[in-house]
Amino acid sequence: MAEDLANGLFAIEVDADDYAETAAGDTPSVDRTFQSEADFQAQKASYTAKIDNGNNLAEFLKAVPGLSEETNGTVSTHNGEDAKIKLSKKDVQLLGYAVGEMYFDRRYDEIIDLCEKTKQRTVGEKE
Repeated sequence: MAEDLANGLFAIEVDADDYAETAAGDTPSVDRTFQSEADFQAQKASYTAKIDNGNNLAEFLKAVPGLSEETNGTVSTHNGEDAKIKLSKKDVQLLGYAVGEMYFDRRYDEIIDLCEKTKQRTVGEKE
């Protein structure tokens, strides 16, 4: 164990600048354990909640252009072949919200069509 410490295996350092910037904007992220009252008030003042307007299907189709009817689900590569689309985590969450919204509206057939279209035109984790 002392040998591992000597060769620096456990001495890995990660610079705080490597982390993504926070969504709060100009206010830097501070660990809440060490956050002062002034820092908390500044973070609280800059916070804005996401407003869901209930149009998640349109937002999903806009975020993933290969699924919209205008493109017929094709995204061309540099050599002219059709490529499959890779969904980001946000896109997958947006798909879930859209399906939930459609389920609430009892649009079951549209849910099945959307899921089949998404499965055909996207690349999965294991592919």
